[in-house]
Amino acid sequence: MTSLFWYIFLAGIGIAIAAYSIYKKRSIYKVSTLLVFYLFTACITWIGEFIVLGLFNAYAYKTGVFEDPWAQNLLGHLIINTTLYPSAAIVMVTYSLRYGWILTVATIFTLIEYLFVNLKIYEQHWWRYYMTFIAVVIFLSIFYYWFPKMVHRRYGITRAITFYFVAMLIVHVPAPLLLLLGKQYYQIRLINNLVGNLYLSSIIIIFFYHLIEAFLLVLVTSKLKKPYWKLLPFVISIAVQIIFAKMNILIIKDSWSLVYTLIIYEIFIAIFILLEKYTLESDLNKFV
Repeated sequence: MTSLFWYIFLAGIGIAIAAYSIYKKRSIYKVSTLLVFYLFTACITWIGEFIVLGLFNAYAYKTGVFEDPWAQNLLGHLIINTTLYPSAAIVMVTYSLRYGWILTVATIFTLIEYLFVNLKIYEQHWWRYYMTFIAVVIFLSIFYYWFPKMVHRRYGITRAITFYFVAMLIVHVPAPLLLLLGKQYYQIRLINNLVGNLYLSSIIIIFFYHLIEAFLLVLVTSKLKKPYWKLLPFVISIAVQIIFAKMNILIIKDSWSLVYTLIIYEIFIAIFILLEKYTLESDLNKFV
């Protein structure tokens, strides 16, 4: 039984529980609202993982799929943080489970980490079990606090913050997938020399760029209401990726094409624009 099986098994349980919760509570909350919240929570965990794992090398995932340790970390991160944390948050908010349950979930997550360490499919560096417990409590508490704000204040800064994190996740998700598939990567000599690993340096470069691009997306969808402004993110995304390619920051592998990359990125930008337009619709037109 491979290490990857345990990661997929855990992710499958998380997705199944989240799907069941969304189905059971669909008469109370719109499915689209819960989808937005799921993406919001996933992005928060991605950013937390980027800081703790990517920048400070707190632990290591042992998926057994790649030889490169940071490729394994990237895959493990994508599987766990796109499923387990958001699924737990969905269950907490849809069933209005309070702090006793948050502590229970934090305990379960810590025990799962202990199990993975003993199975030798996860390795702690400076990270400790109590940190996992505290991190889960903090994250779930934030999500529990934010959900009613997101549902009842579908305008202004609450809406902007929610969709910023949603935009960040959506525009960024193609980058790690294309990297793991061996289609492309990003490089800047200073960062490469400082980090010393192609996978990690590539994600660091594009992650910070996407933080800026997500801000632009929220700006044009939330504040600039004229339809022609919606073209601006597409134009900028295409221009930036072409410039990256010309400057040898974006490296395309032989079996891939820059055109494919551009098409994929533009599709994901379009997905976000549609999601922002047709979800979390506010009845308070004066605030929209």
